Amino acid sequence: MFKLRLYQSIPYSCPYIPANTAHHYTTEPNIVLNSSIYSHLINMGFRRAGDRIHKPNCTTCQQCVSLRIPVSEFSPSRSQRRIINKNSTLNIVAVEQPQHEQYYSLYYKYITQRHPETESMLHVQDTFEEFFFSSWSETFSIEIRLPSNKLICVAICDRIEQGWSAVYTFFDTDYANYSLGTFSILSQIDLVKNQGLDYLYLGYWIKDCDKMNYKTQFKPCEGFINEQWESIKGN
Repeated sequence: MFKLRLYQSIPYSCPYIPANTAHHYTTEPNIVLNSSIYSHLINMGFRRAGDRIHKPNCTTCQQCVSLRIPVSEFSPSRSQRRIINKNSTLNIVAVEQPQHEQYYSLYYKYITQRHPETESMLHVQDTFEEFFFSSWSETFSIEIRLPSNKLICVAICDRIEQGWSAVYTFFDTDYANYSLGTFSILSQIDLVKNQGLDYLYLGYWIKDCDKMNYKTQFKPCEGFINEQWESIKGN
């Protein structure tokens, strides 16, 4: 048994549904956790941002649902199988010591092209490292490269006891025709399954936000609703 002090954030404009006001729980600054506690918190719907753990706690909206894929039950759809076949020549490598400097330029290009609304907050390299990496988590990366060895996609992941937590994926937007966001998740599902683990956690699913609604396309999937995991039909 462990005790963890949580703090309620001040209200702020929701980045996913701008008309809404958001709140979240967060841990105290500079807290040092371990893999066992972190695994338990992930299973309770929390997420990691840098060294701190957070969880939505909005009073008027409950749309942020922590989502996970039971990898042994996953079956790719017809369109997902086409993506797998199309990308069969790409190289997928797990890197235990992520190359921060090399990743930053790819990340910056991705952010400016796909999420320009966050550029002013996240374009500083120190912020990039503080947001994705932690002093206590077992964080690694999945690199996807062309046969020429050109890096075109990076998935930042945390290793937890019951599987992996997908922290963030970014890719070279010049290769959008590869469907790299989807392919990255499909690759992670396959790797987690091959390691004999149970789940890939995909962060929060938000039904009314197009940028977050895609996650239920990976079936079957489960959401943490009313303090328990239950099946979600999704799209």
